[in-house]
Amino acid sequence: MTRVRVAAADAFDDGSRAVVTLNGHEVAVINHDGECYAILNRCAHDGGSLDEGKVHGRLVADVTEPGERDVERFCDEPSVTCPLHGWEYDLESGVHVGDAGIRLPTFDVVEADGNLYVTDGESAD
Repeated sequence: MTRVRVAAADAFDDGSRAVVTLNGHEVAVINHDGECYAILNRCAHDGGSLDEGKVHGRLVADVTEPGERDVERFCDEPSVTCPLHGWEYDLESGVHVGDAGIRLPTFDVVEADGNLYVTDGESAD
């Protein structure tokens, strides 16, 4: 198992972001609403840096009967949008919003000895 230090846990507040290198790959670490997420920092479409993307509730749609209007809304589950072309990924799973066949690796963020670490030991993908 490999782990890489991100920051002191008490210094990585809500809204904080960092990029670390884990096994030769850039990983974006994002604190959103007090929860830390780690996802590959490279959009599957054109390689945009997700650490620069907007974080918000994931876009979902309530599909209705034919002839009825579908209702789109943002849920509480966070996603990150690539700043280049708007591809959106669920921060928890790495799955592309709109195409479940596209998925970025995600990683665990753990706290130990007052520090935050990203680890490859229990990848969520």
